[in-house]
Amino acid sequence: MQVYDRQIAVTNQGDIFPAKLKVIRLPGSWYAVIWESPERYASFSQAPPFGSEGFEHVSERDFLDRVQLVASFSQGIDFEFEDGI
Repeated sequence: MQVYDRQIAVTNQGDIFPAKLKVIRLPGSWYAVIWESPERYASFSQAPPFGSEGFEHVSERDFLDRVQLVASFSQGIDFEFEDGI
């Protein structure tokens, strides 16, 4: 299991605002939360399709790019990493 804790800037909800991305990466799935405040957050996850290798073999950069893509498609949240990964 790997845990990622990243500062992000949400870019599509009007004004750009800071938030935190926390991701728990397991060998076969992952879970994430984008958190601005107790009233404003979103959680999402992904499990690989049947027969897939999962996410264990994917580099950190490719993995975080996937999290960013899923956030955009599933939650409508676009963001940039403040630390540039």
